[in-house]
Amino acid sequence: MLIALIIVLSLWEVYWTYQACWLASQREEKKWFLFFLVFNLLGIPEILYLRKRTKVLSSETLLP
Repeated sequence: MLIALIIVLSLWEVYWTYQACWLASQREEKKWFLFFLVFNLLGIPEILYLRKRTKVLSSETLLP
């Protein structure tokens, strides 16, 4: 049971880290990219970063 939990948490972390690193690299934000690679905090900073940046991206595309 403990091994299953470790596997699930690892997959969770890899998924969110991948998503955040991809967005940070697309936006050329090297500091954020390195932060996500160095610190593994169960995806919490990655989720917050993605939430904030995707809202910014969607509002930028709405402007003429």
